[in-house]
Amino acid sequence: MSDFQSFRNAILEDEDIQEQVISIVNTATANGSGLGDGIAILAKNHGYTITSDEVYVRADFLGQDDDLTDFELEMISGGGAKNTGIS
Repeated sequence: MSDFQSFRNAILEDEDIQEQVISIVNTATANGSGLGDGIAILAKNHGYTITSDEVYVRADFLGQDDDLTDFELEMISGGGAKNTGIS
């Protein structure tokens, strides 16, 4: 399993990381940039190695397993992923 997928799983299992992701997404949306770097740094802080480019390339990671989690639904419905390309 790639570090990206492992980090995705960690996000889905940990509400504290979810809150941090939402904060990064909201900040990046307000600033118009920084999403990839913010997520990559968050991943590194939790022991995963992903690049900002990988975040953008795999921005459609939500719902990869066909069933959306509550967190993924919140991100899609505007709880964090507005205008970021994550949907």
